[in-house]
Amino acid sequence: MVAVVGIAAGVASLIIAQALATGFADEMRDKILANTAHISVFLKDNAGISNWQEIKTTLEKTENVREISPTAYENALLIGAAETSYAVLKVESRESRVESRKKLSGSQIAVGAKLAEKLNLKIGDSAEIVTLENQKPSRVRVAETFETGLYDYDLTWIYVAPENFARLHGQPDFTPTILNVSVKDIYRADETAREIRARVGENFKVIDWQEANRPLFAALSLEKKAALAIISLIIFIAALNITTTLALLVNERRLDIAVLRTSGAKTRSLVTIFLLEGLFLGLSGIFFGVCFGLLGCFIGNYFRLISLSAEVYSLNYIPLDPQPTAVLLIVLIAFLVCLTATVYPAFKASRIKPSENLRMQ
Repeated sequence: MVAVVGIAAGVASLIIAQALATGFADEMRDKILANTAHISVFLKDNAGISNWQEIKTTLEKTENVREISPTAYENALLIGAAETSYAVLKVESRESRVESRKKLSGSQIAVGAKLAEKLNLKIGDSAEIVTLENQKPSRVRVAETFETGLYDYDLTWIYVAPENFARLHGQPDFTPTILNVSVKDIYRADETAREIRARVGENFKVIDWQEANRPLFAALSLEKKAALAIISLIIFIAALNITTTLALLVNERRLDIAVLRTSGAKTRSLVTIFLLEGLFLGLSGIFFGVCFGLLGCFIGNYFRLISLSAEVYSLNYIPLDPQPTAVLLIVLIAFLVCLTATVYPAFKASRIKPSENLRMQ
């Protein structure tokens, strides 16, 4: 029972840990891709792209490209009635607007929910924006608030219309500094980025979402592998209980084994007996571990148990996502460990000499 419970606890813990790591990585990826470009195209000197319409027409011919949106970013200060906060202006053109949002026009802005809460701004309120280039305050009106699901974005981002961005910079027309490219297949974004580089030339820099977020996803991948290695030790320690149980059983049944040997039982038969018993214990633990692990993931998602501090982790909730391939890998690891744990007792049973044990009785 101790061996079965130990293996079940190890397998269940490993399934939950892997589901947590996968859920965190997937949630971060989905939130980032929902609010940033799959591929960003910009000049190496970060200057405005004057012929962006021509470039947009050219890039739309690329196979995996779904949409191209001209945009620009600018550091600014948002001044409310009582407080001032750092903000990032992001131009959101008509093409890139989410259907649930209203189209911004004139001096209207959309403010991140956390930023609006910090400055106590509500829809319809007036505020002032000061950019680094144009330090003269410009009056704007809050048309809506939005939530991206990422704390840093909700605390700093402000969406403005292209004509409003041009007005804040004292320009007659809007000139984008970045072309945001959305692709149909996000996992082919690197291939599409290479095609775009060939089309736009050496003056432009092209970065896909995987390259832009490589440090983040590399850290998450390392964390996932480390969790797999560390929690696998639980299964290894639990498997030692199988070795101990079978070793004690061999000592306890020495006379029975001697009788079997004298009755003609072969070494292969004795080894098979103890291997089957060890595998029965291991497979029982694996079965209950998988059941409890998947049940734990279901309960965690149903009651949203994994809540985090959004200020630290950017996300306030992490779903548990047990991938079938990860579960199968865990089952395979546990099975191999349990199989290895039965080798020594089975070998010990096969080495018992029947004459010596019968004489002792």
